Amino acid sequence: MIWTAVIKGSALMTFVQGAMALVDKVFGEEILPHRIYSSGEAAQLLGMERLQVLEMVRAGTIKAKKVGDNYRILGSNLVEYMNR
Repeated sequence: MIWTAVIKGSALMTFVQGAMALVDKVFGEEILPHRIYSSGEAAQLLGMERLQVLEMVRAGTIKAKKVGDNYRILGSNLVEYMNR
């Protein structure tokens, strides 16, 4: 039973990642305010290294939420940082 949920969850995650990739292709490098980005994606959008983004997150320069061992950054927070 639990394996069925894991497999279904995995399939859902694959679908979501595919949908997000499609949105990225359609909208290009535009930062979507309601999208949640990983620190790596944020770094790519900002044209910097991931470690730089993580330093700014830890310093409070860019607002983010820690999810497990990773940070997630709302697109509107990236826009806010860029407009400073």
